[in-house]
Amino acid sequence: MIQVGFGQRVITPKIGTEMPGGINKRFSQSVHDDLFVNSMVMDDGATQLVLAGLDALSIKRSITLSARKQIADATGITADNVLIAASHTHNGGAIADVFMSESDAAYCDFVATQIAQAAIEGYEKREPATLVIGAGHEGSVAFNRRFRMKDGSERTHPGVGNPDIVQVAGPIDPMVGVIGAINQSCKFLGCWVNYCCHATLGVGGDGFSADYIYHLRKTVQQAMRADHAIIVFGNGASGDVTQVDNLRDRGKQSGECWGWHVGTTVGAEVIKVLARMDYTDEVPLACATETLELPLRDLGDAALNQAQSWGDQAVWARELELLKEIKGIEPKVTAEVQMMRIGSAGMIAVPAEYFCQYGLGIQECSPFDPTFIVSLANGCVGYVPTPQAFVGGGYEPRTARSSKLCPDAGDRIAATAVRLLHGAHG
Repeated sequence: MIQVGFGQRVITPKIGTEMPGGINKRFSQSVHDDLFVNSMVMDDGATQLVLAGLDALSIKRSITLSARKQIADATGITADNVLIAASHTHNGGAIADVFMSESDAAYCDFVATQIAQAAIEGYEKREPATLVIGAGHEGSVAFNRRFRMKDGSERTHPGVGNPDIVQVAGPIDPMVGVIGAINQSCKFLGCWVNYCCHATLGVGGDGFSADYIYHLRKTVQQAMRADHAIIVFGNGASGDVTQVDNLRDRGKQSGECWGWHVGTTVGAEVIKVLARMDYTDEVPLACATETLELPLRDLGDAALNQAQSWGDQAVWARELELLKEIKGIEPKVTAEVQMMRIGSAGMIAVPAEYFCQYGLGIQECSPFDPTFIVSLANGCVGYVPTPQAFVGGGYEPRTARSSKLCPDAGDRIAATAVRLLHGAHG
């Protein structure tokens, strides 16, 4: 019989500290809702897995390694069996070195400890449970943000109703992945939720917030009559997926009301999965990882430095110079591809803002149904666009610390993911 436990810790920084996610520096002015690390620990008697989700723009590899060591030392759980995913909220704490934002070392250490404490709590609270493992479908609130234009280029967010738009340049993934748990007293303990959409709605304005995921959690808790249930969130392959529909003028597609709209809509689909699927207490677990060394791209390729302009061009020039310094010291970056088997489901975690097409391709080749794709997990190597996106241009492929890998990085990650999934299934 499977045993499951949940844990939670607050990671809300002090008001006035940096809030990364934009091109320029931003500083928090308030707290709309607390930022959390939520964890789900599963134990089938032979293997233990940890799914941790944190309300943050991204996660550093160093934070992952520190948290894993603390968890392993306290519980004996194998370090590689810990998945730590950032939700990608753009209203989180100073955890990223991107554009004009700088991470805070003390905050990063604090987050690592809080991740570990949330996982340790989940481990200590394990109890016999039954799980629902399934997926719903919600395709009305997320949209690909890249478009082919009349001049042959591809642009990111070209503007709602732009007359030069020819067609959307990429897909979405409407899957709503769910792993829910109830104990032997029929009490809802919590669940894992996987959905593919940038958390850039600006819920909370200039204050800290989990963004639409805040409203998603509230929706599930209220419907399940379990205010203290813990909802662990992992974003899908959402590198080019957003809440803005550039083909229809629907007014302001951001802010508090739109965050409620997106979060409640996805949360309602989570509830449908929890209500309709069969529960089971026989859930075999497995995990495997493979670490890739991916080279940085040719920084002299002018085509990658003259793509669509965003923000102050001096910022982009600074990014290129910083990246040249980095490449001189470390010409390759470490990218961990992690596979988990949870009963009938497969899960792939990648440390990237992975383009949606890659996620769909992995799902299509996977022997598991469903297969969940988790981005910005266990580290962050930046955007990983498709080869076509490098040709078309736009924001995501433009060279910066946030987009620095060789153009074939996405294919290499996908091939590794499929191989790991088939190995676990066999």
